[in-house]
Amino acid sequence: MLASTRDRIGAALGAAFVILLFIGNAMNTAGTDQSGHPSGVQVLKDVAHQHSSSGATVGFVLEILGFVAFFGFLGFLGDVLRRPGSAARSRVPAVTALVAAVTMLAIKLGSGVPMTVLDLDRHTLSPQLAQMLNDFGGAAFVLSWLPFAIFIGATAVALRAVRAVGKPTAYIGLFLGLVGVPLTLVGLRDISNSNPMAFLLAMLWLVVVSVRLAVKPVVTTTATYEATVEQPVSVTV
Repeated sequence: MLASTRDRIGAALGAAFVILLFIGNAMNTAGTDQSGHPSGVQVLKDVAHQHSSSGATVGFVLEILGFVAFFGFLGFLGDVLRRPGSAARSRVPAVTALVAAVTMLAIKLGSGVPMTVLDLDRHTLSPQLAQMLNDFGGAAFVLSWLPFAIFIGATAVALRAVRAVGKPTAYIGLFLGLVGVPLTLVGLRDISNSNPMAFLLAMLWLVVVSVRLAVKPVVTTTATYEATVEQPVSVTV
């Protein structure tokens, strides 16, 4: 298939997801407590600040747009990995990657519920309940590292199978995916001290691969099969 503008935009949406997410999060959390486990009083103070901050509102919108971009990137990725000419050995890691990505999205979008409740009831919530709702969001964030790690590892394998990335890139993605799983499990035991290094490096890997696919789209070829006509065979009785 010839490289098209649609493919370039679809590939670039992966980088857009990461960039919008990080910029939006930085704007949304600016001026709030950055400790791993803030008190309930501090949580309520931060929520009040975010509600009245135009910068935080813009940051929130950018984060949502980032997730919208990720949906588009997954559509592009699924299309690339199932095109005619793609290697059959890419199918299992491709399906695994898409399932893991959708799971991660479900966890991330679901984690917005307690934060929405915090904002809605910020004037009536007790500090204890505020802290609990905030902890729900923090736990969901760490839990989302698990499906994201699986997504990165499986995507690396699938893209390598269709020759979309080189071996070094694929091995790095697979390594980050494998390391991300145990780091997530350890982090869930102590959320306030969890180590996001594998998650952050995986995000960087996604940006690099996304830009690579946007600059040089995947080209697949459709095998052409020539029809054969059986010649009549004369039978002597």
